[in-house]
Amino acid sequence: MGQDVSNNGEIQSQLNAANVEGSIYFAKKTRFARRFEKLNQEVKSDERYEGTMAAFKFYITKLDGISAETKLFDGGFTENEVINAIRRKEKYAKCLQLNRFFESAQWIDSQLFAKIKMNFEGFITPLIDNGVSKSEILKEVIVKVVQPVLDLINVEGEDDEFLNYNAEDVFGMVYYLTGQCHINWKNYDSI
Repeated sequence: MGQDVSNNGEIQSQLNAANVEGSIYFAKKTRFARRFEKLNQEVKSDERYEGTMAAFKFYITKLDGISAETKLFDGGFTENEVINAIRRKEKYAKCLQLNRFFESAQWIDSQLFAKIKMNFEGFITPLIDNGVSKSEILKEVIVKVVQPVLDLINVEGEDDEFLNYNAEDVFGMVYYLTGQCHINWKNYDSI
């Protein structure tokens, strides 16, 4: 007995399974994945956002008067390392200026900023406080801060057509947060 199936709808995802024993569960899209989709739609329809989300505003607001350069020098960075860090920060800052006109981009960036800040405070600040070498700290920044953000972007934003952040951009976000005084490379409480 045959059955004629005629499905002319668009394929969103596909699952090929043979000899399945047990149940198959499909997870809903995460908030991040939905925001990346919404951002693509906002950009395609040029749906601009005039405001600034409170969470986003928190991270773009400078908290103290110490410059990123000073913070990096205080953290043991060489002049060449500071120059490279500032270039990354400025490259990201240019992207930020373009992206901030889309509500979903503000939401995504604020969530990424929060993840960067929390991972930095949880994993990197204790290393700084314990006097770990800068080279070891930078290795841990890659493993504990940059890579988890890249993983999140690559999984949740797999269909992203606008932000297209890469490792340089995530490092730029780290240094941007340094310049806005959300991240320190030295324990200033012990001065």
